Amino acid sequence: MIDANMTQDQIRSMMAEALGRLRKASAEYFELLEKGLTSSPLPISGQAKLFCDYMQRNVAATFDLSDKLIQAKDVQDALKLQSEFFQGQMQALTDQARSVGESAMKAATSAFTPKP
Repeated sequence: MIDANMTQDQIRSMMAEALGRLRKASAEYFELLEKGLTSSPLPISGQAKLFCDYMQRNVAATFDLSDKLIQAKDVQDALKLQSEFFQGQMQALTDQARSVGESAMKAATSAFTPKP
């Protein structure tokens, strides 16, 4: 519970600590997910691994934004950070969509290629 008399630095410290715990839990989750994907006998495990990698990058970017927002000096600074984050995420989404499309095309091509 937050005390009404806490300073900004104390609140920032508490938020950074909570964010650190969330980051650790997220890393553990992705570690377990990756172990499950690599041991999967499914033929799409490669694509699932790629998708998992993208999710990890997106979550890491969100945590990085959170770190920066905790340190924001004012609303203008926070809005600037969010705008930069949004632009970066849109570029990442474009790159990821292109990569997933290429991966799907390769998988489809190899599925329909006659085997000798």
